[in-house]
Amino acid sequence: MTENSGLDKVTDTVSILLDKVPAPIKRNFLKALGQLSTAVIDIPAAWLESKSAEIRATSQARIQIIKSEGNKFSEQIDIPQPYIDKASEKYASKIIKEQINLDDISQKASKELASDDYSKQENSEKEISDDWLNEFENNARQMSSEEMRFIFSKILANEVKNPGNFSIRTIRLISQLDNIAAIHFQKLCSCAISMEVNNDIIDTRVVSLAGNAASNSLTKYGLSFDNLNVLQEYGLIISEFNSYMDYTPSVVTEQNTVALAFKFSNEHFAFLPTDREKYEKNMRLYGVMFSKSGKELYKIIPTEKNITYKKDFEEFLERRFLKLIPVKTN
Repeated sequence: MTENSGLDKVTDTVSILLDKVPAPIKRNFLKALGQLSTAVIDIPAAWLESKSAEIRATSQARIQIIKSEGNKFSEQIDIPQPYIDKASEKYASKIIKEQINLDDISQKASKELASDDYSKQENSEKEISDDWLNEFENNARQMSSEEMRFIFSKILANEVKNPGNFSIRTIRLISQLDNIAAIHFQKLCSCAISMEVNNDIIDTRVVSLAGNAASNSLTKYGLSFDNLNVLQEYGLIISEFNSYMDYTPSVVTEQNTVALAFKFSNEHFAFLPTDREKYEKNMRLYGVMFSKSGKELYKIIPTEKNITYKKDFEEFLERRFLKLIPVKTN
């Protein structure tokens, strides 16, 4: 490990984090850090600062142990020593690469936790589970790309803040996602609306507008029937591509109030009737509904605003005597 390793970066941010986060989050983070990066310290920052050098020394020692075991193995059976040396070196390299991945994910998660604003949040007293951490570690260690390490760091940070946010099934699912499916899912998330209550997602879907998604009504936005089938096979959306959800709570009342705003394009909106007589009182929106795992991942997937879809969505609402208005949330 070098001086600029992920472990060193974790060291740089942990002392800041320990000073500002609420106790339950601090407890969960230290538990996760202890398993994932071995940089756990429940106190002195000074001890933490010295830990990175110790881990570097330990890593080198592990390599020597592996080589030593390889030498013993080569003495017992007739295998050329160069082959044993190469196999030992390759195995040691794999271990180090996996630990670097875990350290980098831990560092990114700790940075997000340290920069979060906890004054407006309700903090869970739940403890992050051992089974969840074991599954997370087994999958996260394989994540070598910057994009996947970013996603896993977001999963870890959110789970530390509110254990139970991400199921073990979701961790397995995201680790198996190929690049094409990931691109399709990002496009889906960029067009989605989402209804949440107290951080729990009730519904997330892409409204199919004038047609039926099963008949390619969303092809214009990169969400053809075939592409949706790929997402359904991965378990990110339900098999019925034209289910509906009642969004009546998101309609502005005559008293100019709204029971529940919804999220769209990283902002919060409500539906304002442009004609109180003509708009549909039962606000059913049909489209592609996210699965449980899909809804969990929707919270953390980086999205881009789909200007074309938003324009078409607004025109769709206009025909129903409604329009989007932004809503301020706490």
